[in-house]
Amino acid sequence: MTAGIQVDALMARAETRPNEPGFGERVAESQKRVFQIAYGVLGNRAEAEDVAQEAFLNAYQHLSVLSDGEKFRAWVNRIAFRLALNRQRGLRRRWARDAAWQAATAETVDGVRNAEEHLLIEKLRSRIDALPEKYKRVLQLSMAEEMDAAGVGAVLGIPAGTVRSRLHTARKLLLEALQ
Repeated sequence: MTAGIQVDALMARAETRPNEPGFGERVAESQKRVFQIAYGVLGNRAEAEDVAQEAFLNAYQHLSVLSDGEKFRAWVNRIAFRLALNRQRGLRRRWARDAAWQAATAETVDGVRNAEEHLLIEKLRSRIDALPEKYKRVLQLSMAEEMDAAGVGAVLGIPAGTVRSRLHTARKLLLEALQ
């Protein structure tokens, strides 16, 4: 991750500050998951790296707000998820304005098969995007990020049972939309 270089500098600076012990270790433990969460929402490596870096910077700047250091991982995951959602909204607005440009620069590789796969993936993404927000987020985190119900619940701030219920409904709605 290119963000890893800047995060490394942040960790080194944090380790020299006695009022914030273990920040570097916490970042190292959470870095992969934070990136995966951002990538699952955004679907773009560069954007996900930027969001991951921003999440850790935000966490560093507001570390004094976190009363229980043991909850750092869930806290930073939630920060990353919210930042990724905000970035996604901004990207959608930009994509809507630049639709013609996006169509002209879209990658097409090796003939009909890849075109069909691309269309299928776009159809699936559009159907997922059409799901109600509460189902879409649960589906993205559990499927794309392979998070369990408790992990998704921690990121979204809802109980694991609610996550399982929403996931079931999301899959059902997606299946109906694809038929």
